[in-house]
Amino acid sequence: MELLVKKFSNGKYENESELFAEQISEETVKLMGEMIALQSLRTSKKYDFDVADKLYVDYIKDLHHMGEKDYVVTDGYDCAQIAICFLWQFAGKSVYDDYGKDRIGKNITIKLACYREVGRYIDGLCRKAKRTEHIDVIDYKAYPVDPVNCFEKEEWNYDKADAIIEALNLSDLELAIINCCMCGMTQSQIMAELGIGRGRIWHRKASMQKRYKIYESLVIN
Repeated sequence: MELLVKKFSNGKYENESELFAEQISEETVKLMGEMIALQSLRTSKKYDFDVADKLYVDYIKDLHHMGEKDYVVTDGYDCAQIAICFLWQFAGKSVYDDYGKDRIGKNITIKLACYREVGRYIDGLCRKAKRTEHIDVIDYKAYPVDPVNCFEKEEWNYDKADAIIEALNLSDLELAIINCCMCGMTQSQIMAELGIGRGRIWHRKASMQKRYKIYESLVIN
């Protein structure tokens, strides 16, 4: 990502850290949004080899060719547009400024909130694709017995995950770490985001894993 930041900023920024150290402005918001979208797609494509992976490939092509005459951007660039529009609401601020509270009442930064906004959009596209049944109209046997319900599938429910997180009684720092991990951030990015060292992150992760194993054994028994 460092090479892309340097290339698309025409050498103004050497890496992502230098870019996000700047305030959100007319000069920085586009590149910031593009880099957040890139990281979100990189994470999502690890778990979805159809929709997210195609969006990622198209998005990379957009980044390298969108300045060319008559080039038409793909649907992948929608992720960047969502990130850019989200960040622009906070012009003049730092991406590390406080955004507010998430749905479980924990404070998050503008940058993390932007990651989540793009992630929700990508997840929505992936879920929509999974709900779509592809039927071979040439073979009548391919039709479902009950065509009325052929598109009905169970929606994702995060209540169980929220209940587990609440039962583990995480500290603010532990919750921040797990939120960063869920957004697909690397350990270096988590260190920069939270301002803590590698050892502290490892220690907190180990503590959370230990508590989860205890919780899991209690639920099973």
